[in-house]
Amino acid sequence: MAICRYCGQKAGWFSEAHAECIQKANNAIEALKTCMADAIIQGKPYSEIKPQLDKTSAESAIPQEQALAAIKEGWSQGAEQRSKAQPIGPGEFLVINDIYRAAGLRDEDITYKTAGSWAMSFSYVIWTVLHDKIDPYQGPIHFQLQAGEVPVFGIANVLAREERTTKSYVGGHSGMSVRVASGLYYRFGGMQGHAVESTSLHDVDYGDFLMTTRGIYFSGTEKGINFRLPYNQIIRFQPYFDAVGICRNGGREQIFAPQRAVTAEATRVLQESGWFLFNALQALAAKDSAVGAYRIK
Repeated sequence: MAICRYCGQKAGWFSEAHAECIQKANNAIEALKTCMADAIIQGKPYSEIKPQLDKTSAESAIPQEQALAAIKEGWSQGAEQRSKAQPIGPGEFLVINDIYRAAGLRDEDITYKTAGSWAMSFSYVIWTVLHDKIDPYQGPIHFQLQAGEVPVFGIANVLAREERTTKSYVGGHSGMSVRVASGLYYRFGGMQGHAVESTSLHDVDYGDFLMTTRGIYFSGTEKGINFRLPYNQIIRFQPYFDAVGICRNGGREQIFAPQRAVTAEATRVLQESGWFLFNALQALAAKDSAVGAYRIK
C-alpha cells in the first residue's frame, strides 16, 4: 500500500497521496506565490515574509523543491508587475534580486530564465534613458551608426508591418428584373454603387531592430528592406500589447512586433513587450528632442 507523500499516512493501493492532501498542498503553493509576489510589489524585505513562507510550507508538508518552485514563480510574477508599474533603478534592482537569493534561489535559476528577470531588465533600460545613464547595448549591431549615436537596445527576429488602404467598388442595378429563361434575367435601369475603403496590415519584412539615442534602425533579412528613422521625423508612438506602432510625418503607421527568441520564456516575454518598446522609444525621442533644441540655441 502506498504512503501519502504529504502526510505520511496510508494512501491506498493506487494513489500516492490523499485527494485532500493534494488540494491542501495546491492551496499552499498558491499562497507561497502570492506571498512572494506581494512582497516584491509592496517592497517588503524577505525577513518580513520568511515566517509566513516557512509556516505555509510546514503546515501543508510541501517538499522543498515544490516550495522553491512556487517561490520562484511568485518572485517572477511580482518582479514583472513591479517593473511595469514604473522604471526600476539600480538600487531597487539589487534589492529585488536579493529577495530571491535570501529565499535560496540562485542567479542561474532566475537571470534571463524568468519573465520577471526580463521585465526588470527592460524596466532598467527605461530608467537609464530617463536618468541619462545609458549602458550602451552590447549585442550584435549590423548598422553603421552616426558619430555620437549610442545603441540602447536591439532585438532580432522582429516583424515589420504597415497599414495599407485598398478600395473596392460596391454596387448593384437599379430598376426591375424580367425573367427571360430559367435562371436568366434581364435588368432594366442603370448601375449604381459606391467605393469602399478598407485598411489592413501587410507584412513588410522580418529582421533586426535597433533603438539608439537618435533614431530607429531596421534591417530586413527576407526582402532586404533597410532604413533609419530619426526621432525628429516621428510624430507619434502607438503602444500595443505585443508591438509598438510608429507614425512618421505624412506616412503610414509602421508596426514592429518581436516574434521569437532563444528560449520559450524569452519568446513569451518579447511577444508581450509592447509596454517596454513604447516607453523606451518615447523616452528616447523626448531626450533627443531636448538635445536638438539645445543645439539649435
